[in-house]
Amino acid sequence: MNKTLKKSLVTILSIFAVVTILMSCGCTSEATEPTTASTTDNDNISIKDNNLDKNTEYITVTDMAGRTVQVPKKVDRTIGLGSSLREIVYLQATDKVVGVEKLESDEKVGSRTLYILTHKELMDLPIVSESGNVEQYYERILQINPDVIFIGYESDVADDMQEKLQIPVVVVYTAPVGTENQNEQYTQSLRLMGKILDKEERAEEILNKIEEYKADLALRASKSTNNQTVYLGGRAYQGINGLTATDAKWPPLVYLGANNKANNVAYDLCNESKGMAISKEQLLEWNPECIFISSISIDKVSKEFQKPEFKNLDAVSNNNVYQVLPYRWYLYNKGTAIIDSYYIGKVLYPEQFEDIDPVEKADEVYTFFYGKPAYDDLTGKIGGFKKLELGSENQ
Repeated sequence: MNKTLKKSLVTILSIFAVVTILMSCGCTSEATEPTTASTTDNDNISIKDNNLDKNTEYITVTDMAGRTVQVPKKVDRTIGLGSSLREIVYLQATDKVVGVEKLESDEKVGSRTLYILTHKELMDLPIVSESGNVEQYYERILQINPDVIFIGYESDVADDMQEKLQIPVVVVYTAPVGTENQNEQYTQSLRLMGKILDKEERAEEILNKIEEYKADLALRASKSTNNQTVYLGGRAYQGINGLTATDAKWPPLVYLGANNKANNVAYDLCNESKGMAISKEQLLEWNPECIFISSISIDKVSKEFQKPEFKNLDAVSNNNVYQVLPYRWYLYNKGTAIIDSYYIGKVLYPEQFEDIDPVEKADEVYTFFYGKPAYDDLTGKIGGFKKLELGSENQ
């Protein structure tokens, strides 16, 4: 897009925002931030000149929504919405990031999100969106002028942004991994981002490393005859959830080939990794021998364990309930899925994982994905690996 046109649009939007505020005085006491375009303001933004900047060389890509998008061959400035900033960090392209979501800059949430926790400098960047695909701040995005915008999930949001901003918007895959189809979508998406950000070699390095870890986990687990039934509880989705929130294709249990009781209903639901709720009666019927709980949900789940019906579960009565790190916390942490797998392997198959120190392995994996160890910093905020003493007042 022509830079003069962008500057003119920013000026017009600023004048519009001021006029709107003046007209609304006396009608509301609610404060309005002039540099933030609300959803209503965004609907009024329209750019007629669809010509690409003639001085910039472009390449054509097909994004994960099947959209054909022209993006600059050389990208120096980018934004990652809908948690796609995580993959930008994986790709070691944080120097190109010029804006973040409000959720990511929030101390309470952002500091518990690994890609922010390990790169706190990102919290100081301009806020360009509320969170996910909710309320992008179009005027501010124009002001910081990214070369390309990545966004997870919805193509209609991407179409609207691209039409109104005349900035390339690329839909990428930020949903779960776990099944072959989901893994393939993630592979294609990461390669796409690597191509656009000139990080293709790093993208392949990440994908190869993930497969290397998965192969190691599967090989170790295959040497054990232990087939005890297991269950994941407290699986976060749309917020923190209780004991009956689970995942039929939870990656750590898939990587280990563990006997996940929830896998029995996967085909009836969706046959993919996703958060789902089962009934209390279903959990009692399954009666798993070993239960793993996401640390992000531990407060809620611990209270449920005090209910008489759950105290009789085999895993509870035999003291086989363990806390793991949250794979799902502002969407999906691929490194944490691997780390949880090694800890669970240590619990289920102690002989085959005898040489593994889960904390050391965690920092190895986090260093690969984020550039630095993070286990202590993360678990200081949300708790780490441990066997749960359910009768303790500390739970």
